[in-house]
Amino acid sequence: MIANLIKTLLQNLPRYAEEEGDFYSVPREALIDALYHQRSLERAVAENTVALIETLLDTLAVLNTTYLQKGEWCFVSFPAQLLALSTLTALSDAESRLFAPNFWNTQGISNDKRNQQLDSLRFIENARYDNHAGQQAQAIRYCYVAWSIIKLDGRILFYQREDTQKRFDKTAGDYGLIGGRANQSDVPLSDKAALLQALQSPHSELIKNALPETLKRELREEAGLLFESHYTFKPWRCLKPYRQVQGTAPNHALTEYYLNIFQIDLTLEGYLFLLQKIKTDERLTWFSIEDMVRGATTDGKLAYIKALYEDFADDKSALAAALIALPGSFAGRYLFQPQKYGLTLPIDHQMPLLAGVLGKEKPLDLCLTERQFAILLGLASHLRGFEFACVEETITFHPFGWIGLKPCSSLQSELISLAGALKGTDLIIENQGDTLFRLSIAPDVVYFDERLFSFAVKGDDLNGVQTKIPVTLHRDSFGTALGKVKGKTEEFIITVALAKNLQSVFVLQYASDNDKAVKIEDAYKKRLHNDPGFLALGLKGLIRREAGIMKFVLHYSSV
Repeated sequence: MIANLIKTLLQNLPRYAEEEGDFYSVPREALIDALYHQRSLERAVAENTVALIETLLDTLAVLNTTYLQKGEWCFVSFPAQLLALSTLTALSDAESRLFAPNFWNTQGISNDKRNQQLDSLRFIENARYDNHAGQQAQAIRYCYVAWSIIKLDGRILFYQREDTQKRFDKTAGDYGLIGGRANQSDVPLSDKAALLQALQSPHSELIKNALPETLKRELREEAGLLFESHYTFKPWRCLKPYRQVQGTAPNHALTEYYLNIFQIDLTLEGYLFLLQKIKTDERLTWFSIEDMVRGATTDGKLAYIKALYEDFADDKSALAAALIALPGSFAGRYLFQPQKYGLTLPIDHQMPLLAGVLGKEKPLDLCLTERQFAILLGLASHLRGFEFACVEETITFHPFGWIGLKPCSSLQSELISLAGALKGTDLIIENQGDTLFRLSIAPDVVYFDERLFSFAVKGDDLNGVQTKIPVTLHRDSFGTALGKVKGKTEEFIITVALAKNLQSVFVLQYASDNDKAVKIEDAYKKRLHNDPGFLALGLKGLIRREAGIMKFVLHYSSV
């Protein structure tokens, strides 16, 4: 019956000339009358049929809207007439299809076939979206997405999207925050019909509440991270719904996205695991906050986070401020973090360790074997970030002072024993599962024996005409139970005046309350002592007050 109704309409459609541009219109009522009389329909059925076909042809934009407002059908051109005839003829012919019978199958098809499906949907959906008043067309696809923020050292971790090559808009970006969209496995609902309905409906609280499960699955799949043993999380930002004609081939349509972003807190195990994972998985990459806000790294990696930009109304400074304010995903919190404190390790185990308030350090009451001292010296050196020339085979160095031991390492029992010997002192050794150990004290209060260091300036520079000259501070290499620490030399540019004043402190040994000596000490602290390169060497200072004397603690070489 339906085919016959459409065939009757086809006979009564208006026409448009192929060459001369002549045309005529047909009143809507005439079409209704044709169905009413020729097919003996009830009037209401004829009216509904014409209204339905009119809506279809108007959606295809083949009818002249000016005539349509007057109640008449008139094609806008001959090609428009051909499209109308093609569509209606296909509707009336049981053997006709606009697409091959298996065109929309998705299982086991080639990339070419997927791209054909994508092109068809993309054309239709982009046209529907672009031509809608105010671009407020109704979405037909809904995605609920969980993203994660893993922030370390001021950088955010991104993952190369698996669908990069399948997405039509390559400029949208090929790297996204670790995470992805909810799927059926994330929702504990046995009623499959209700589940699919929820997944494909807007504002579904059922799916939104399941996004933490989506997050856990995506972090496991993309970064290998396991909930609780590797990390915990908390909500950071629930983005306002974001709409875009998007989707991997061939699932391409006007989509409304509901995105929740979660802040990740890594455990020590998770932190160390992730560092190793990043080294071996090239899909994982870091974006600085500046890169993320700009949308690209300096080597051309593009960020795919349009929804986040839109949520901040494209206010890049506000986004940057929010990201900067986020705490890092892992903090190497030390068990002992004193203020105005110093711990100095000698290079000879028979010498005492000095510790306490700066300037008032006292020998620690410890009785360590030579081997225990060598282990402690190695832990302190790694904690300070010193580079080792060689390392024991059973040891792996990790950030924040941690060392990992291979199973059955002899160091394992030695470290456990050393931790017991140091119990009750400021020197706390942390133990994670008898495989991870560290000296748990803030690194910037740990210093090393002055006898390891030397200071030098060239005599020609000191007596020349330059206003600023280079000076060097050198730390010798030394052995530890973990391996041999490399020597290191740092060069600093200081004024000739400061270099000569430091020399005068070395030669003259002023009284500690001498005005000139106090001014020299103040200038040294402002211009050299607080230089990051100086601090990294592990020397407590070049000048100290001792027994009423302002003392330059190293030999001042001016060859």
